[in-house]
Amino acid sequence: MKKIFIQLMVVLVSGLLFTSCDADSSANVSQVTYYANLTMNGNALVVLTQGQTYTENGVDAEADGKTLEVKIAGTVDTNKPGVYKLTYSALNSDGFPASLVRTVVILSNQPSTINLEGSFVRGANVNNVTKLEDRKYVCDNATGYNVANDNITLVFYNIDDKQIYAPYTENASKSGISAESNVGTITDKNNWKWVIYASSVFGTAERIFKR
Repeated sequence: MKKIFIQLMVVLVSGLLFTSCDADSSANVSQVTYYANLTMNGNALVVLTQGQTYTENGVDAEADGKTLEVKIAGTVDTNKPGVYKLTYSALNSDGFPASLVRTVVILSNQPSTINLEGSFVRGANVNNVTKLEDRKYVCDNATGYNVANDNITLVFYNIDDKQIYAPYTENASKSGISAESNVGTITDKNNWKWVIYASSVFGTAERIFKR
């Protein structure tokens, strides 16, 4: 009986080993996927005056040398001043997504009645604004911060004397922070506010500036 029992145990263990090997036979098999590569035609930022024509240049997408379908989300109304985002997306053969975004800014076709050039403050921190042309400015401290290396310099637009917007800028500070604003609000020539979306250091608190 003892001998038969030992033989039975050997058979059972052998069976488990063979079963285990069969179950794990695909455990170390890996799958290669080729991610979608998107190439934008034209500029990522387009600035137009109200009433001008927007031309869609599109985006090309491929993966492993094969052309992919590109879908576009968003629209542009050139008759209405504002900021419009167009998102281009594509899926590779395994369903992995990739996307790019184009920003279209439509400026009022009326001469601006509000000049935002000058020095503004947030608390005790100064933000100097220089006018580049009608409705286009650059500021040297977009968050009203007090650490010089992290002060963000952004070009921005007075869209229609009510809305203000700074497009995405890479390495906008000496420390390498990239940033973009929301569509902020102009109260009058002495007061405006926005939120800055930065790659580091800053949160999304509203930044209020006063002359």
